[in-house]
Amino acid sequence: MKLYLSSIDIPTPDDLAGLLGKPLGGATVALIPNAQDYYSQRARDYKVAKRIAAFELLGFTVDAVDLREYSDAAALKERLAGHDLVWAMGGNTFCLRYEMRRSGFEDIISGLLAEGAVYGGDSAGALVMGLSIGGIESADIPQFAEEVIEEGLKLVPYVVLPHSDNAEFAEAVSTVRGRHPGGTELIELRDSQAVIFNDGSHRIV
Repeated sequence: MKLYLSSIDIPTPDDLAGLLGKPLGGATVALIPNAQDYYSQRARDYKVAKRIAAFELLGFTVDAVDLREYSDAAALKERLAGHDLVWAMGGNTFCLRYEMRRSGFEDIISGLLAEGAVYGGDSAGALVMGLSIGGIESADIPQFAEEVIEEGLKLVPYVVLPHSDNAEFAEAVSTVRGRHPGGTELIELRDSQAVIFNDGSHRIV
């Protein structure tokens, strides 16, 4: 299982290329924008287009996959299969988590990773992979989602906490830390960092 989880964007492109086992130029990415669902359509389109352009600048071929269009996990898996990278954008973590459940994404991601895909995500896209997203309510409004789900996808046995050095998120970071005294379950990421999981081991870059 290979994951690249960051606070913001892709801070170390060479490390991501190493996970993929190929140069970023020529790789394909399925870009999941559903953490942006709480924006107006015009604002959402702008933010997604900006992110597509950033991936294309790195050399990726981008396929934007809106989970709201799927209610059949098999159809979603067929759409995502074959991409080198599945990447979930940041935004509202509760919106993203809800769509990952409703669409069946949470049921198929482990299989895609076992077949060789790499999962990546920044901010919300990183948070959802861990044990829980609870405690971030001061940063992400839960009521923007159709259903509030605090349970993470648990692909990693940690709570991945981005933006640990960002004053804008200080209250949420403090709350999450308070829910995990001792910090043994926490992986904290500064805005310049990512954590890489590669077949049982992990390292912060």
